[in-house]
Amino acid sequence: MVRIRVRPDLAIILVCAGLYVAAAAQAHSPQGNALSVGVTAVSTPLVTTINVIGQAWHDFRAGQRDLGATLAELERLRGEAGELRRTNQLLAAEVESLRQGSRLLGAFPQLAEQAMVARVVARDILRGHTVRLDRGSREGVRLDAPVLAEKGLLGRVDRVQEHTCRVQLLSHPAAAAAARIVGDPAEALLMGGDPPRLTGLPPYTKVALDTAVVSTGSEGIYPPGLLLGTTRESRLEGIFTVVPIQLAASPAEVTVVLVLAPTTRNAP
Repeated sequence: MVRIRVRPDLAIILVCAGLYVAAAAQAHSPQGNALSVGVTAVSTPLVTTINVIGQAWHDFRAGQRDLGATLAELERLRGEAGELRRTNQLLAAEVESLRQGSRLLGAFPQLAEQAMVARVVARDILRGHTVRLDRGSREGVRLDAPVLAEKGLLGRVDRVQEHTCRVQLLSHPAAAAAARIVGDPAEALLMGGDPPRLTGLPPYTKVALDTAVVSTGSEGIYPPGLLLGTTRESRLEGIFTVVPIQLAASPAEVTVVLVLAPTTRNAP
């Protein structure tokens, strides 16, 4: 059996010629003239294919729009979740601050009437030996007001602004507080520095390790009987005993404090 192969371009020419002859002859059939029948026969599959392709493209574009809307909504929800996490962290910090303030007032009820709760908003511990609080002169803070943390004395106010104040820590090289070792009536002087230390003790004083050191109030700044820290291993300088002190309140950990009303300095 012999197969005749026609080149595609010749086939198109032959089809066009056939359509032309059919149109010229105006041959009629029950379905219409030959030209309309030929055009319908040729165009119907093509139109059907184009319609299918068009519907598929429309569905694809609609799917893209739906995907874009879904991704945008997902991004919005992620932003809201991040904002909620930040808000939750702020609320948790606020609740913890309130708890610390409540514990402070409960631990020192005798000081509650003359004290205000303040929060630490900035720290310069290593170089400046200071912290900054969110209370100032408008809230009643005064110069030399003692500042008390939950675990012990922190320091005194040495600078006051309208809505903030700065606290000089007991570790500051210029800090000083009258103190005594619990169980020993002799008064000493707590000097700031690295580390803070007790000086002025009687010659050859024996000091036990980890003994509490409290304020006496004789310097006219700090109320008596408040914890300053505990003793470390003492040493002799000549005939006098020097006792390094581990301060009770750690400025790096303190977030809420009590600012007390300043006491009147004793006349020299």
